Amino acid sequence: MLKSSLLEILRTFSKQELIKFEDFVRSPYFNKKENVLKLFLEIRKYTPEFSSENLEKEKVWKALFPDKEYNYGIMKNLIHDLGKLCESFLCEEVYKDNEMQHSLDFLTSVFSRNIESIFINKIESTERSFRKNFETNKYVYAHEFYKQFGNILELKSNFFHVNTPQNKKQNELKNVSEFLIYGFLLNCFRVFHKLMVHNLDLNLSPDSNIMFRLLKEMDDNSILKDIIDYSENSSTKDHKILKANYLMYKALTANLSADAYNEFKNFLFENNSCFSKDEIKALHVGLLTSLTNLKITTDKFYHEYFSIIQMGFQSKFMLNKDGSITYQSFFSIVNVSLGAGEIKFVEDFINSYKNKLPLNLRESMYNYSMAQLNFAKKDFDKAVEFLSLIKDEPGFLKFSIKNIQMSIYYELDDRVAFDYSLDSFKHFIKKNKLTNESRVLTLTQYCNYIKTLFKLREKPDRFGLTNLKREITVKKVINKKWILEKVEELEKVTLK
Repeated sequence: MLKSSLLEILRTFSKQELIKFEDFVRSPYFNKKENVLKLFLEIRKYTPEFSSENLEKEKVWKALFPDKEYNYGIMKNLIHDLGKLCESFLCEEVYKDNEMQHSLDFLTSVFSRNIESIFINKIESTERSFRKNFETNKYVYAHEFYKQFGNILELKSNFFHVNTPQNKKQNELKNVSEFLIYGFLLNCFRVFHKLMVHNLDLNLSPDSNIMFRLLKEMDDNSILKDIIDYSENSSTKDHKILKANYLMYKALTANLSADAYNEFKNFLFENNSCFSKDEIKALHVGLLTSLTNLKITTDKFYHEYFSIIQMGFQSKFMLNKDGSITYQSFFSIVNVSLGAGEIKFVEDFINSYKNKLPLNLRESMYNYSMAQLNFAKKDFDKAVEFLSLIKDEPGFLKFSIKNIQMSIYYELDDRVAFDYSLDSFKHFIKKNKLTNESRVLTLTQYCNYIKTLFKLREKPDRFGLTNLKREITVKKVINKKWILEKVEELEKVTLK
């Protein structure tokens, strides 16, 4: 049982959730099997780890039925039934907080029973409540609001059509149509953003994806712009939500210059008050992705990124609802903040949020981040020490680890270790299936730059340094800021 999905779920329960789950299992509405309750009460003795050897099936059976011979089939069914109750409990916990879905389900039930007076009273109060929540930003995501509220208005329209055909309140279908289109587009923009994140993280091209093709076709034929313009005449709030997401889409695609990015950023900052907290978080993450996806580099890239991160901490959009943080956010914050020279911020950040990382990645992320921090402090031996503590390199960290190793050995002027790490990095680039042709060229170019840099330090060449600096300055290069700093250091030595 120790490796069962049942215990895997229970290990995630807080003390309060375990108390509530016991009430759930005791409820005859959800569970009528006494032995399933007994099983849970026995398992609960070993909270929170649920790792005791007493949780082996045979031992649990003996505790439950001391006078009976072990029966594999019965025990398997008991575990299965308790596991299904766990699943139902988790669903109930999500459902109870979904006010819109509650209202829709109740109205649907009343509609099917044709209870006219209750339906009319409930639909009117529900509509007022939802509109108020939307206007005061107490919704979660706009695409979900449009979908669920549209369903409620369609139900209202259907009710009046069946029961009071003379009723003139048929404007709901106009709103239903608008909400259907708005929700669909917002969902498209949301999924497109995910595609672009995958493109950056996993080197996957979105070009063949049907969502990419649909949005491109609609944009090329001005359909998206026409819908955005239409929304402006209908509702200011709807218009601003749609336009912000549309500008995010444009910033993600028109990435040969920073114009679309700047337009998206300015519009978002000017209209922050129009969005819910979750919507702001999603849009700010889209802003960071747009900045990262630019095909050009700006001198202020790290400072620009860091300013958005600071704003994220002020509005708490960098964190999950429970105060935890994703490894992606942690990774980006450390790397970008160090690039902006914010060493003290990173030091405080690591100490404050290291224990809020996912448990399975906590140690690796901490040691990597400390290696980066000590590299920025120019304590290269300490950086090597922290890298050596990373036992199981997560896939997403392999590139970064090999990258910082090369940089460290350059700084230490350790030719042998540098050559070894360089060869290892090139081999990794060649064998890595997640690296596409474009990324291979970028990484190979970076290897060539740092290799040239090492050679120029050993055999100074003013002309070679000038050419290298000129080429790196105009291109988008990995570790561009650090490489240019090393070039300038060599220039000072060569000019003496």
